[in-house]
This record gives sequence, structure tokens and C-alpha cells, in this order.
Amino acid sequence: MYINKPLREYLDDLAARKPAPGGGSAAALGASIGAALLAMVLNYTAGNEKYKAVQEKAAAILAKVEDFRKELQRLIDEDASVYNKLSKAMKEAKRDLVALERMHKEAADVPFEICRISSEGLKLCGDVAEWGNKNLISDCAIAALMFEAAFFAAKFNVYMNLKSIKDMEYIGRLHKVLAPLEEEMPKLKEEIIEKCEDVISK
Repeated sequence: MYINKPLREYLDDLAARKPAPGGGSAAALGASIGAALLAMVLNYTAGNEKYKAVQEKAAAILAKVEDFRKELQRLIDEDASVYNKLSKAMKEAKRDLVALERMHKEAADVPFEICRISSEGLKLCGDVAEWGNKNLISDCAIAALMFEAAFFAAKFNVYMNLKSIKDMEYIGRLHKVLAPLEEEMPKLKEEIIEKCEDVISK
């Protein structure tokens, strides 16, 4: 869908009076930018003689971040696709309430996955800020900011869909994961920013 098209087309559609792409897709884009920035820091760390002591660690985390990046790029389109289907179903005169709830779950699952990956990405930023290439420490900081923003952006989309879901077990399962992360993410981001600022100030 969008991932193989010009960025301008995506942004034009995001701005247009269209049901999708919307906030969930934009959150996936933001998180994928965070992952790309973190990958860049790791690419400048792995293979660099100055960082010989962390080569294996850098390579292992880079592989994980690249997996995150691919998945987030898929979710940019997946969120738009799922919401287009939901929007169409909501406009139909005869609504199948069971089918609608299923679609709302699908629409919540995508941003929930964005939240999950963003939280993992932010944790990795914390590791990389400790030993990654110091010349790219600002990129590590920006990656952390992007992951945190993507998490909270996606979280809003999860909760918007939960309003239309009656399955309390499903709702409870998502809340159990997201609630502690809502507390943890801002604190972790601030710790990472402080680490990065310390490196920049030296």
C-alpha cells in the first residue's frame, strides 16, 4: 500500500478527508523512524574498532531493531487497511454487531502491537545510550523520543477501539500490558535523555 509509495503521497492522504491513514498508521511511522535511527547508531557502532568491546552486543541488538523496523513498516499499512474495513462496516445500514466487535478488536490489535514494539525499542535505546557510538548520541535520544511518542499515540487508538468492545477479558488483557507501560515509558525516556545529555556535555 503506502510503504512502497512516495512519502508525499502518504502525508497528503494523512491530511485528506479520508478515514485512513490516521493516527495509528502515523504512530507506526513514527516508531519505524525511531527504529531506523537506532539502527543507524548501531550500524556506526558495529564494525567500528573504537567499539570493539561491544561488537557482539551491537550486532545482536541491530538484528532485533531491524526486525522491529520491518514489522512497524508493515503496521503502517496494516492499520490503514483494518480501519478502512471498520469504517466501511460502520456506515452500512444493517450492522452485524458481532462482526463489528471483531473488527474493533482487529483495529485495536494493530496499535497495541505498535505500543509493544515501541516499548521494547525504548528499552534498547537505554542500552545503546550506555555504549553506542558517542558521535550519534543525539540520534539515540531522538529515537527514544520517537518511540515514546509512538507508544502514547498508538495507545489512544487502542483505547478508542476498546470503547466499542464488550469483551471484558480482552479489555483487561490489553489494560494489564499498557497500564504499567504508561507509567514506565516517560521515566525511562527521561533517563535516556539524561544519559545522552551527559555524553553531549562532556
